[in-house]
Amino acid sequence: MKVSPIAYYLLAAVCQSSGSSGSAMLAPFFMKAHGYAIASAGIPLVANGMGRICSDLFSGVMASYFSSGALLVAATTIGLGASIFGYFFLGSMPVFLIAWIVFGLTEAMFALSLRNVGFDQSEPQQEGRIQGQMASALGVGFTIGPLLGGFVGKSLGPDALFLVYALPQSLGLILVLIAGGHRYRKTVRDSSTSLWREGLKLLNKPPFLASCLAICQSFLFLVGVTRIAFPLFAVNQRGMGLDVVGTIVSVSRFTDTLGRFSGGWLADRIKASRVILLGVALGIPMFILQVYGTGFVTLALPLGLMTMGFGLTNVGSTIFALQSAPDAAKGLGLGLSRASTSVGQLLGPLVTGALIERLDYERGFQAMATISVVVFLLTWYGLTKKPAGATCDSGRLS
Repeated sequence: MKVSPIAYYLLAAVCQSSGSSGSAMLAPFFMKAHGYAIASAGIPLVANGMGRICSDLFSGVMASYFSSGALLVAATTIGLGASIFGYFFLGSMPVFLIAWIVFGLTEAMFALSLRNVGFDQSEPQQEGRIQGQMASALGVGFTIGPLLGGFVGKSLGPDALFLVYALPQSLGLILVLIAGGHRYRKTVRDSSTSLWREGLKLLNKPPFLASCLAICQSFLFLVGVTRIAFPLFAVNQRGMGLDVVGTIVSVSRFTDTLGRFSGGWLADRIKASRVILLGVALGIPMFILQVYGTGFVTLALPLGLMTMGFGLTNVGSTIFALQSAPDAAKGLGLGLSRASTSVGQLLGPLVTGALIERLDYERGFQAMATISVVVFLLTWYGLTKKPAGATCDSGRLS
């Protein structure tokens, strides 16, 4: 039986995201082992976020000129090279941070190009299903990654983070090549279309900006909580080991994947905008409940429901961005939306680290809930505000 190329792309996504999330799970403990304070433990993730922001905008433009498959090959190759380079210069902090910036560049390029491939191969009114599958594949990798990082970290120590990154990345590159990424058709673009003009039009639409705010919030806390606030809370306040923490984070990334998959299904039925709001609302009470957990179940349950909400917002906002942009500028529209996720990933470790250090864990999580309430209200207002001369139908602007 012949396997569809899309299946290989999905497997490559699992590999790529498992390596990146597994190494990211070890990064704060690497910093702590080298004598850095809690607030500084997120520095590698901030460097990663800087690379992502640059890559999202750059890749969004490149996706309008070059094959998405070629960009997938480039992303996995460069990421693998950076992990090998970082391993051989592990003792150098400047090289370490440069490697994390490159990781951000390649991870964002991979995610954006993967979604473009999915949108190219989806039927009208079925974008949600395909985008849900793409986001779920990345989510499966994010589920496996922390578990992998936790057990490898316990056995080999946090210095093994580049090994955790490189091995899955190698397999991902092989799968992209098997799928024919290097032969993927080049994007056909109308030469009369001005990408920057279309980009400005999108930025002038309140609903599009609202979707960007929501996805920024979801990734800010997805990264900040699962990689900084929760692991440090579980280790320092509940006395758990890295393997147990990695398992709980993996469970939360699995529920994030469920949110992504169900969000794609729901977006085809109840509007992407409603999926976005549902995701933001679901996480608010979970921030309050998180600090009252004492055991595996009571810690994993609120974290899992919280990340499920993030998954709903993630895929809902991605679909909304693709549906909002004209055909010739979908890459740029997606790039602008994904840049919002990268801003969230950059700020997440800084914001959550500062909150728990300055306010303590309980009040820090309460502050996160308050921020989420404000984001929900602003997002609701923006999504219900129609641009002049535009109508909304099933989450699609015209």
